[in-house]
Amino acid sequence: MPDDPAQHGRWDPVIGLPDVAIHLAVLPTGKVLAWGRRRDPQGSMHQQGCAPFVWDPATGTSTPTDEPARADGTPVNLFCSGHALLADGRLLVAGGHVTDGDGLDQACVYDAGQDTWTPLPPLRSGRWYPGAVTLADGRVLVISGSHQDGPDQPVEPIPEIWDGATWQPTRDFQGLPLYPRVHQLPDGRVGMVGSNGETTALDTAGAGTWSTLGTRAQGERQYGPAVMDAPGRVVYLGGGNDAGDHRPTDRCEKIDLTTPTPAWTPAATMAFRRRQHNATLLPDGTVLVTSGTSGPDFNDLAPGAPVHAAELWDPATDTWTTLASEDVDRCYHASAVLLPDATVLSAGGGEFVVGATPNAPQDTHRDAQVFRPPYLFRGPRPAVAAAPDVITPGETFTVTTDDPGIAAVTLVRLSSATHTLNTDQRFVRLAATPDTADPRTLAVTAPASSADWPPGPAILFVLAADGTPSPAHLLRVATGAPPPAPPPAAPERATRRRRRATGTAVTVGLTAQCPYGLGPCWGGAYTALGHLEGVGDVDPVPDHADQTARVVLTHRGLPDLASWPGQLAARANASYVLRGVEVTLRGSLGGDPGDPHLTSPDLAEPLRLHRIAPGHHVPWDLRRRRRRSLTADERDAHRRLLAVRADRPGTTVTVTGPLRLVRGRAVLSVRTVTEDH
Repeated sequence: MPDDPAQHGRWDPVIGLPDVAIHLAVLPTGKVLAWGRRRDPQGSMHQQGCAPFVWDPATGTSTPTDEPARADGTPVNLFCSGHALLADGRLLVAGGHVTDGDGLDQACVYDAGQDTWTPLPPLRSGRWYPGAVTLADGRVLVISGSHQDGPDQPVEPIPEIWDGATWQPTRDFQGLPLYPRVHQLPDGRVGMVGSNGETTALDTAGAGTWSTLGTRAQGERQYGPAVMDAPGRVVYLGGGNDAGDHRPTDRCEKIDLTTPTPAWTPAATMAFRRRQHNATLLPDGTVLVTSGTSGPDFNDLAPGAPVHAAELWDPATDTWTTLASEDVDRCYHASAVLLPDATVLSAGGGEFVVGATPNAPQDTHRDAQVFRPPYLFRGPRPAVAAAPDVITPGETFTVTTDDPGIAAVTLVRLSSATHTLNTDQRFVRLAATPDTADPRTLAVTAPASSADWPPGPAILFVLAADGTPSPAHLLRVATGAPPPAPPPAAPERATRRRRRATGTAVTVGLTAQCPYGLGPCWGGAYTALGHLEGVGDVDPVPDHADQTARVVLTHRGLPDLASWPGQLAARANASYVLRGVEVTLRGSLGGDPGDPHLTSPDLAEPLRLHRIAPGHHVPWDLRRRRRRSLTADERDAHRRLLAVRADRPGTTVTVTGPLRLVRGRAVLSVRTVTEDH
């Protein structure tokens, strides 16, 4: 691309950092707090401790902070945590890393003014990959995150709210995704727009109530960012894996959650397919997308797969513009944030393990680049000469500038980012009226309520007539009047699919595209399984050891093997691959001596019983990335069944095994057999 920064922006040279900046938070000081996965870059990927540091954009220097710890002084690793800025500007960090899929039950607060970490009371369970968002009243909602529970790694279904002193539980939600895309809505509720295809809202009043708002046409899209580009208006950008070629999508969808009947509609398509990318709100209301991979693998770093070119979406025109390219492959574990000088910091990438193998050293990026968008090359920058340090929602306040021709005043909330997630990020264009006597003095109106703009630190920009933004004025938005009561929710939550079905139990083998397996990466599967033909009940926790789920049909027949793969892909795309299903059936043993079958009043026709082959086995070895081996007893089950058929035809037996379609007819491969006595 031609080197024309006024058209395409410009990337500054790569700068070194003390660690991989997997987590970034812009502080009220204008500096950036960052941390990675481990203290010792040569040590274990599962160290219990981390090494946060503060990077100063003005000097380019980094300074380590104290190490976060529990109340007893035990170090904690805040990798894979969720975070949000409190009303007073401190950063709350919840959850973290014990090992992949097993989260930390600790929360901490970082105070930039004192440069201190303070432990909070423990969470109700470990949370690995939780989301966190600041609410309208200044409390913080922490939601999702997985933990170890015996052999399983379930996602915690009960969100918690930090009220400044204690953790308070709110209404549970079965099938939460990891790192939910959650946003404070103008009606007071919290909207959850991904990565599951269904969009829901939580009213945190009382015991909490969930309601369904809509469904994205693109379905399950893991590792794609969602951005609230105006209060209540959200755009979801790429992510996931298409069915078929497994590549991420370039498609985008948008929704206005302030309308009476919200619905997702298509937005313009990105120039590049992306997963693991970041989306950053800019001072002019446009959205900058950086980094990510276009390849089919989870973190595809094959030549040509990483996307280096940035691109810019303009919500006003629904158009994309391709911008300059950064120098480094920034895919999994890359992050990006807006800096107060209106540039964007893009950092990180690497520090991951697939199976037992860490990534190659050249794919670990302890560095960053700063992007200067095209608006910085149009002309002289205006400046904020004076503005309040604190504003309250709904008030009118005065901003003095050095430019009598200011075209817009905008507000961007300081935010924190990790794993394509930035829940506190929000933008609003403020009403501004120039003084008739001196147009350099503006009467500016703050956002209407704390639901439009939750309390906490923000950066105020003024924009010249050509769209050039000023350096930001840092301020704090105080807590305003309570938000209006949200609309009444349906009494039954559509998000739960427990219907107490009494039909056939089916074990479903699912291979998650997410490398951490079905236990943590469960939300999209839970939702999709509940929509399969004939499914009346989905167990809320999968079997992590065997990478299987259990569903119960509404009838006592067989699952619809012909329809299920397509129905799963329609909801979850290629986020999960259906390996096979297994059932346990009871019936009368008949058929020819060498070709037995099972008959039962619950079956429409006799079911043929075949010898099991290794490729039919449904349980999965996550570490070795292959089907589990059959035991000697399982391999011998069909021979024993033939012996029963020869000696005692018509005997009632119970058989368990994978169910397959062979030339359009169901066949059961016998894994176990027991004879009724």
